[in-house]
Amino acid sequence: MPDKPWRVPVADHRRIVICDWTEKQLQDQIIAMAKALGWLVYHTHDSRRSEPGFPDLTLVHPKQGRVLFWELKAEKGRVSPAQKIWLAALNAAGINAIIIRPSDWADGVVEKELRGTAVA
Repeated sequence: MPDKPWRVPVADHRRIVICDWTEKQLQDQIIAMAKALGWLVYHTHDSRRSEPGFPDLTLVHPKQGRVLFWELKAEKGRVSPAQKIWLAALNAAGINAIIIRPSDWADGVVEKELRGTAVA
């Protein structure tokens, strides 16, 4: 047992902070990383007149030849029925369409997906 049990290890503290991100904070981090890694990123800024449920981010990497559709949610955010329909339809068409949460950032899932090193 550590000599100061009230202290949270740095890695645990980092994960706690990240998992408290809002959807907007997560989105900003993902967009910055994606662009730095050569992805083209599309996000509809005002979705009120768009098809309900369409994923938040469309990412295209010309050199990797990959397209990703990501629905972003806060850690406890709920996925709507329309979002589930879109994700299922895109996946049925062979397209990578997933839900991404702050814990996915903390666990390295986002970076692995963007670098193309994620395990299927």
